[in-house]
Parts: sequence; C-alpha cells; structure tokens
Amino acid sequence: MRLQRTAARQSQQIYQLSMRPSPSSYPPSQVDYPSEFAQQSDYLQPTPADTLDSPQFLIPKNHATLASTLLSLPPVRDRLGDIPRDFFFQVEEKQPLPVLLSSLHDGPLVWPPLTPRILDELVGSYFHHAHPHHPLFTLQNFKLWHTRLLEHQDVDDIGTAICLCVYSLGAVCSAQGESQKSSEALGLEYFQPALKIILKATVWGFRPDLNTCQALLLAASYFAHLGRPLHSWRMAQFASRIFLNLVESRKRYLAQAEFDDIELCTFWQCFMVECDRVAELDVPRSGIEPLGDKMPLPHSADSGDDENRIHITFIAEHAIRRLLNRIHNALYSPDNTHDSSYSEMPTDPTKIWQRLSLQRLLSLSSELNRQLEEWYTSIPDYLRPPKGTDTLPNDRARVLRIRYYAAKQIIHRPYLLQAVSRTQEYRSPSHSPMMGSDPYKVPVPVVLEKCQTCIDSCVAYVFNAVEMIDKRSPYLWTFSQSCMACLVMLWMADNSPSLRQFVPAMQPIQNMVLAKLRKWTTSDSSSSFDAEVRILERLSFPDHMDT
Repeated sequence: MRLQRTAARQSQQIYQLSMRPSPSSYPPSQVDYPSEFAQQSDYLQPTPADTLDSPQFLIPKNHATLASTLLSLPPVRDRLGDIPRDFFFQVEEKQPLPVLLSSLHDGPLVWPPLTPRILDELVGSYFHHAHPHHPLFTLQNFKLWHTRLLEHQDVDDIGTAICLCVYSLGAVCSAQGESQKSSEALGLEYFQPALKIILKATVWGFRPDLNTCQALLLAASYFAHLGRPLHSWRMAQFASRIFLNLVESRKRYLAQAEFDDIELCTFWQCFMVECDRVAELDVPRSGIEPLGDKMPLPHSADSGDDENRIHITFIAEHAIRRLLNRIHNALYSPDNTHDSSYSEMPTDPTKIWQRLSLQRLLSLSSELNRQLEEWYTSIPDYLRPPKGTDTLPNDRARVLRIRYYAAKQIIHRPYLLQAVSRTQEYRSPSHSPMMGSDPYKVPVPVVLEKCQTCIDSCVAYVFNAVEMIDKRSPYLWTFSQSCMACLVMLWMADNSPSLRQFVPAMQPIQNMVLAKLRKWTTSDSSSSFDAEVRILERLSFPDHMDT
C-alpha cells in the first residue's frame, strides 16, 4: 500500500506539471473539434490547475512541425525538389493491406489454431513487450477472456477479438530481431479474424462499449507495429469516437461523470495515439484531445512493483505528450503568421516564427524549456532515465528519454531554421540588406547557443531512437520520421557556415540511421520507409576536417 501511495503521489505530481498554463497568448485552433468538447465541460471536475482564462493547448491545424515542412524549406527544396506538405500521407494512403486483411470480407470468419502452449508464449510476449506501452487491462482481466476462448473456441464477440489481438501482437513482438514479413511472423492468422470481429462491432454496435474501444486500440497498436500510421490512426479514431459517446452518455444521465481506472487508461491511450498522428500527419481530429484538460488520471491498477513502474511511466509519457501539444500551439501555429488563414500554408514555413521577435521567442522557448526540465525532474529517481545516450535497461525508459529530446529539439528548432533561412537569403545576389541589424544573419551569441542546443538534441534523439527503430514497436513509424527530420536539420546546419562548428561527423550517424530504415523497406519501394531512405541518401555530409 505504501508503494501504491508513493506511485499515486508521484504520478499526480507529473500530471499537475503537465496541466500548468503555457506562456502562449495565441488562441487554440478549434477546427475539427465538436463545439461541445471544445468548450469548458460542466460534467467533469476540473483539476486545481484549470482556470477559466487558460486556453486549451490543442495541436493547431496546419501546424508547421511536420517532418514534411522541413522538406519545403529553400535549402532542402533546392536539393530534393518540391515535396508537398501531405507527401507522407499520400504515400501511406496508397499502401495496400496485407493479402489476408485485404480479403477480410471474403467468406466466413476463419478461426486460427488455438494451441494452449503456443498461445501462452504469445501472451507472455505481449505482456512483456507490448503491454507496458498501452496498459489497457491487467493480466488478471485478460485471463478471463483467454480462458473463455480456450473453453469454447468459437465465441464471436469482442472479448475474443481482444484475445486474438493480444496473440497477434505477441507474435509480432516475438520476432523482434527479424524484419520478417511472413503471415506467421506478423501474427496475421490471429489478427485477421480479430479485425473482422472488431469492425463488425464498430459499425453495428449502437451503444458505446469500452471493450470495443480497447480492441480498437489494440488494433491501432498492431498497425503501428507494422509501421502503418494511417491504419493505426483510423483504428484509434474509431476508439476515440466511441469513448466520446460514452462520455456523452454519462453527461446525459449522471450529475457528475465518473470513470474507473480501466476507462481512464482507455481514454489516455486514445489521446496519445491521436495526438501523435496529428503531430506527424495533421490528420482530422475526433474531438478527444480537448478532454485531456479535464480527465483525471488512473490510479495504479495493481500493487505489484512492475505494474506501478508501468503506471508511472504511462503517466509521465502522457504528461510530456501534453507538453508537446503546448509547444506545437505556442511555436508552430499558423496563427503566428500575419495571415492566419487556414486555407494555405506559407510558401516558406519560417514565416511561422517571423512574427515573433527574438525577445518573444526567447521568452516562449525559455518557459517551455523550463517546463520540460521540470517534467524531467518530476519523474521518480528510480525511473528517470539519465540524459545522454548511455544504454538503458528497457524500452519504457528509452521512450521517455526520446520524448525528452524530441521536445528539446522542437522547442529550439525555430532558432536553427531562422538562422539557416537568413543564411540562404543573404547568399542570394538579388537580396538587398534592408532589415538592419538581424540577430539571425550573423547569429548573436544567444541565438548560437539555442541553435547548438537544437543540434545537440537532434544528435541525442537519433542515437536514442535508432535502437527503437531496429525492432517493431508502436513507435516504429513515429521515431523513423523524427530521425529523418533530425538528419535534415543537421544537414542544414552543416551547410550553414555559422552553425557548422556545432555539427559532429555526420556520415557515421547517417549510415547508422539508413541501415535501420532499410530493414523496413518494401519490395515495391512504396512505403514511407522507402521514401525516408531516398531522401536521406540524397543528403551529402562532407564531414569537414575540423569537425
């Protein structure tokens, strides 16, 4: 009980930090959000940190944090040619499903062999590798569904779908060291009937059902392990909409909405998956994100030490996801431009920050960085990953450290992009220097310091992320995109005379990332991984003698 109280206190500290107001004075984008969820809710208890004059920190539509935004910057565009903002969305929407899934509705449901010994191994693999990333239920809860399926073998319901998703994820995680794409290695024999049951329940279930949400989130995780972000997002979007219906039903019939821990874990997983996809691909929103300001945290579902560790890292990751949303809103919103129209992005994405004076940018970035460091120190000592690139004992620690460096580099990215952009402008013979003193043309010491922080954070991010993109996980696509983005920024810095001094020897780093990405390329060269490889292969790092 003492450990539980400690875990609850520590996780609440992390959460309260994530609820603090942002320094941003810009209003949040309400595009795509249903009005009833974009306003202050009267059926959920606000946390002490909530204030009526504090805006919600939603990821703005048409934000400029996408990896593809970097590809449209002049120096990169000159090297690679024109790449549209929705390039990776286009690539992924053309990706065909595996044959077993594309023929999902051809014929009756086909049951896979349910051999207890094999299933026990798959369940063990799931709870060791996949469960810590999305603790939607306890092992005890799962065993009830698992035992019933083994006893009856042909129960066509959502509990069976949850079991089959667990088996399929266990199969994917069991082949961690391989890039196998066979049906057996990917667990497709289990996932195919699971998906058929899930889609039936999603389309024809007329009442919000928590187990259907959980099954959809497992399906989202499965597609994420395969490196398919749009299929993952679609499953999570279905789950989010069902959960919103559940919230609406509580609003209608209860004076105060109450949610148990399993429901809260389900909500926060919906929130995490959707926010990640919105940040990466700017996909349409379901409306789940605004509730992140109102929903309480789950308590630890188990008194065991392992479950408490999972619980605290779960809370810590969701807290930094909210901070990342705040960063998107404060620094990367189209509202930061002179023209706040949502119809078209600026031709040069650096215009996103040109409305911010250096003083204002310093104020915003310093406060966001302070909140990031406060989040980091709020993680209990025994779970807090040390900064740097030393080997860590488990994936949960790796993910927290990767999230830390992701936030660090996007907080300081505007300085680097402005400096690179100014270098490009002043190299142009047609440029007339009428801007007077420009702290970015020949960066002043404070700008150089911020640029160096961005460069160092990009390097640390890559070294930490390569281990995660070497195997299947729910972060495979996300971290591969961010690795590409970091290398693009390092390439721009390496080609800027004022910043080159901060860039390490890049050819070994570039080759290291390419080796991991090539592991996931397809035979027809049609995936995002193939596109990332082609982009990175065209970036030349000369590795200067003075580096």
